[in-house]
Amino acid sequence: MMTVTWQQRRSAFNHDWLKNRFLPALAKWLNLLDDLIEDTTTEASFVASVLPQWEGHRDEALALARDFEVEMSPARLFDCIKWLRRRGNEVWLRQLVHRLWLARYPVQDWVADASARAARADAAYERLQVGIRQCAEASSAAGLRHLRPQFVEFRDCCQSLAQAVGSFPSEVRVV
Repeated sequence: MMTVTWQQRRSAFNHDWLKNRFLPALAKWLNLLDDLIEDTTTEASFVASVLPQWEGHRDEALALARDFEVEMSPARLFDCIKWLRRRGNEVWLRQLVHRLWLARYPVQDWVADASARAARADAAYERLQVGIRQCAEASSAAGLRHLRPQFVEFRDCCQSLAQAVGSFPSEVRVV
């Protein structure tokens, strides 16, 4: 069933990658910029290897938001209930269930909010990349310390995105 796929995608993006790998690495990088820690491995790899992971995952965030309405609608339950699939006239009932769900829950607001937060995170990432490209010494924390506000903005946008994705219901809500 597609809802399992959506839930698995949500978990893989939000919990496995964003909250448990990417945001902690970004926090560690900020500690490095603040001279709170010394970590030559993070210093050598963050900008070149960890930060660009966003580019490979940003479309996942947008796809999760875009696919939510279709994949988590209670109308999807018609795909699971055999006796409903055999009836020839379930289309109107499926549409009714979907419309009731949209009327009772702020589905379109959830989708718009998550999409907007993903777009803000991506815009912050792009601004950060412009700053890094303009930096003469982009391979060290000391050389990038002046970009700390942009790193903080990007982190805050990513945390906000994680919150929005986390606020989606994790199971199909029946109307």
